[in-house]
Amino acid sequence: MTKSLPLLALLLTFASVTHADETALRQAIGELGTLNGIALACKQNALTARMREIMVDTVPKERNIGEVFEQATHASFLDFGSSGKVCPDGKSLAGDIDLAREKLRLAAGKTS
Repeated sequence: MTKSLPLLALLLTFASVTHADETALRQAIGELGTLNGIALACKQNALTARMREIMVDTVPKERNIGEVFEQATHASFLDFGSSGKVCPDGKSLAGDIDLAREKLRLAAGKTS
């Protein structure tokens, strides 16, 4: 019984770290999806293509991950259109995308 206690502690720690990693990954994907919705609303097609490339190159190809990106994109696109916000210039939006890309890479465990 006492030998299984350290194993249980290790498993609980691993589960906690995995959940934290998954949460960070979902947040980073959501941020990129939000920017994608803005880029779509502002007809910045080159930037939307770039974000798709970032997703394909960075995160696992899993349905739930794609759904997080799509839902964030959809919500952002609708919010942007209904709120009457002014489109950011392409350079500013590209800078925001670069920051989101780095957050996504870190959350996905990509170091190079």
